[in-house]
Amino acid sequence: MTPPRLLVIGDIAWDVLMRPSGDLVWGADVYGHVDLLAGGSAANVAVWAKRLGASATLVGQVGEDRLGELMLAHLQSEGVADFVRVVAGGQTMRIGVVVRPDAEHAFITDHSQPLRLTANDVPSMLLDGVDAVFLNGYAVFMAGSASFASALLAEARHRGILVAFDPSSFSLIRAYGPTKLLDEIGRLDILLANGDEARALLPGESLSGLLARAAVAVVKQGGQGATALHAEGTVSAAAEPITVTDTTGAGDAFDAAFLVEYLAHRDLARALGAANRLGGQVASRLGAQTR
Repeated sequence: MTPPRLLVIGDIAWDVLMRPSGDLVWGADVYGHVDLLAGGSAANVAVWAKRLGASATLVGQVGEDRLGELMLAHLQSEGVADFVRVVAGGQTMRIGVVVRPDAEHAFITDHSQPLRLTANDVPSMLLDGVDAVFLNGYAVFMAGSASFASALLAEARHRGILVAFDPSSFSLIRAYGPTKLLDEIGRLDILLANGDEARALLPGESLSGLLARAAVAVVKQGGQGATALHAEGTVSAAAEPITVTDTTGAGDAFDAAFLVEYLAHRDLARALGAANRLGGQVASRLGAQTR
């Protein structure tokens, strides 16, 4: 069987992971742990898809700085760096991740010098030999519009290539405008969102309304598993119990495993099961790309 072939478009970043031992004390100190780990939602998807045996091409940007050099070397070691562009004078994205003792987190995205994808970064030749295109909301929010990907997505649909989208952040969905976001992205084959993101896309509406936008709408529910809505009904899969350490990147790992398994077998229950397992594995460890 030919391995699935994914084109992954979006953000690449370093996660500055901060785990205080207790409540933060403003104006003073608290002990804890600080780690610098490879991340970025799209990079996480590409790296995990490649590790799962898929062919994965990552399209994204790093800055012309030391962190960019380190990230590019890392992505090259993972085999996904062929279309990662170094932006002259740019600054590689950093994300501050504060992790509470209960493993819940909050993100601070450095948006002082955002690296913005353009249509020139996503030429249609990237679709040659591809089974699915994955785009995330962070790429849209950073660019200020999904227009950079419009021609590529239209060509993918014309070729019958599966189009998948993860909206990334319920707070940024609300700030951007859910209807605007969905209209710009267009009709999807697969929508991958956690419960908060799904509700942010359809404020005050039933989640079944997502099927007006996607053939399959996957709702990730962390420790409660996940559900896939489609025209014939719903398919659910429970998550295995784990000890949660850090949920950063667990949803991205879920996306990678779901897409790889679904492309290989076109079985929603099987894909949900694989996605829950890898998402749980990542949540039980520190960092988004830790093996």
